[in-house]
Amino acid sequence: MATTKIDICSTALILIGATTITSFTDDSTEATVCNTIYEDILKASLTRHRWRFASEQKQLSLLTATPTGRFAYAYQLPTSPQLIQIITLTVNDAVIPYERYGDKVYLDSYGSTSTVVCDYIFRQDEAYFPPHFILALEYHLASLFAGSIARDSGMIKQFSEMAERQYLVAKNIDSAEKTNQQLNVTRFTNLRQSTRI
Repeated sequence: MATTKIDICSTALILIGATTITSFTDDSTEATVCNTIYEDILKASLTRHRWRFASEQKQLSLLTATPTGRFAYAYQLPTSPQLIQIITLTVNDAVIPYERYGDKVYLDSYGSTSTVVCDYIFRQDEAYFPPHFILALEYHLASLFAGSIARDSGMIKQFSEMAERQYLVAKNIDSAEKTNQQLNVTRFTNLRQSTRI
């Protein structure tokens, strides 16, 4: 069965000894708190790291209207899936400078003949969250619920520390989900060989 935001919030509520919820519109303090903070905490958690499960890459569309000042070109940012944070913009795999303005990015070069690609973090559906991230998010939510529902400063501290440790574990696991980059040592080898006597 796929994990939902209700499942994640209910687990966090159980951790602090509170009553679980069946929806964010339940008539309870727990549901009100979950409904109020869940999306903000999730989006903040997604920006803590370049999570592979929430990363996307799309080619940007050049807009016909040019920016009013300082920049030559404007590109439309993707709207689906919902962009949370830009990681890089590239042209031919080379990272390029840009500035974000609302739902657009502005560039000084790389106009109509260039293919601009955006790597970004997006709002992934909970069904695709890996277990190591879910656990970190549950601890994070539990630390906040401990203050707003249980009103227990000891639990706030305990779950905050557990969340930070679990985010580190999750980052390490997530970082291993790509091919390792090999260091190009040709330049160093050539220099060393050229200086031999």
